[in-house]
Amino acid sequence: MKRMFLIMAIAIVTTFQVSAQDNNRQQMTAQQRTEQRIKQLDEKLVLTDEQKTKIRGLYADFNKQKHPREKRKEAMEKLTADITLLLTAEQQNTYKQMVEQAIAEKKNGKRNKPKE
Repeated sequence: MKRMFLIMAIAIVTTFQVSAQDNNRQQMTAQQRTEQRIKQLDEKLVLTDEQKTKIRGLYADFNKQKHPREKRKEAMEKLTADITLLLTAEQQNTYKQMVEQAIAEKKNGKRNKPKE
């Protein structure tokens, strides 16, 4: 009986720890999300320092505004268009593919989980 209670207690503690880790991953500040996004873009697009600075500014402006749910898609489209204007033709093609892939994954219910 003691052994069964101990196993149940370990299972409960483990479940809470895993749940807490998932919550910590999702609670990033706007600045942390921006830096993560710029890092992802830089890996795929090889951004210049000037492009990184300008994109960081676009994300900062976007995050300062509180977009109502119904206007958020529109605001994201504008942000995407503004970022596209800062890219070279080759980068724009890659970025367009990245955006299309992200939209497809969202529609299929797949979200990119942060790498540990």
